Amino acid sequence: MKIEWLYGGKVINLPGRCLEFLSRASADELRVLIAMASGTGEPARLAEMSGVSAEAVLAAIRFWAASGVVSAEGLEAPEKREAPRPSYSGEEMERICEDGDMKELIDVCSVILGKTMTPAETESILYLHDGLRLDFEYVVKLCKHCHDIGKPALRYIEKVGISLYDSGVVTVGALDAYMERERRKHDMEYRIRGLFGLGERALTPKEREYLEKWTIEWNLPFELIELAYNDMMAAISQPKFSYENGILKKWVEAGCRTKEDVAAYAEKHKKAPKNTEKEKKIGFDLDEFFEAATRRGAASAGKDEKSKNSV
Repeated sequence: MKIEWLYGGKVINLPGRCLEFLSRASADELRVLIAMASGTGEPARLAEMSGVSAEAVLAAIRFWAASGVVSAEGLEAPEKREAPRPSYSGEEMERICEDGDMKELIDVCSVILGKTMTPAETESILYLHDGLRLDFEYVVKLCKHCHDIGKPALRYIEKVGISLYDSGVVTVGALDAYMERERRKHDMEYRIRGLFGLGERALTPKEREYLEKWTIEWNLPFELIELAYNDMMAAISQPKFSYENGILKKWVEAGCRTKEDVAAYAEKHKKAPKNTEKEKKIGFDLDEFFEAATRRGAASAGKDEKSKNSV
């Protein structure tokens, strides 16, 4: 079947990233997305245009923000939990677990995590489902996500659940968007670590900031990050996050999303060969200098201490 768009006098544009989340978005979230594409950011106006409640508009904005489709400055934080986490007595736990769904939830989570729940662990599941009112499917998916990233402890799962709840990630769709973003971030970090030869060492705050920008804010494919790395290493001897960021920023601002885009951009902006020494100076980053100096200082202190002990 052939479909033709009848644009008339108006056209709206949406980020291609929306396509990854169409099947997970609710009807309200899709309505609000289209309304946002009109250019307005006022919740009241969005509610009027999409025909949904003001609360649903805010929830939809949080969903698309968590998906990495939009950034939302000034978005009001959802209401925090008013009371501290309750403590369930043995009788209360037994009563709640008599509910068929609750018993099934505990059984399913036990299978996912590969363990029999202790009373304390059962209480964590109870709190997520009964206390925070998170859906059955939500709790199951959260447990599987934490298990898959190697953090199956119920204390950790509960902590993540509370953090997501306080951030407004309370629907299954919003959780799916969050997990997709986290999976992508972990995968990209692993590949970028290999590219830069970082091994298992902890990333500095500045390095994490760059990774977040490249993989989440700019949503760049790895092939573009790798291409920028190769361009960088053709100009300088040691890889620098700040230098690569300068290359990527230039490409992003030019609208480059693929290797072909970069090739076309380079062809269009051919210039005389650049001065390598000048490039090195431009790539200097003060934060990286102090972080490197701190690491060298710590290593030197360790050697001095070892020398004293040997004497």
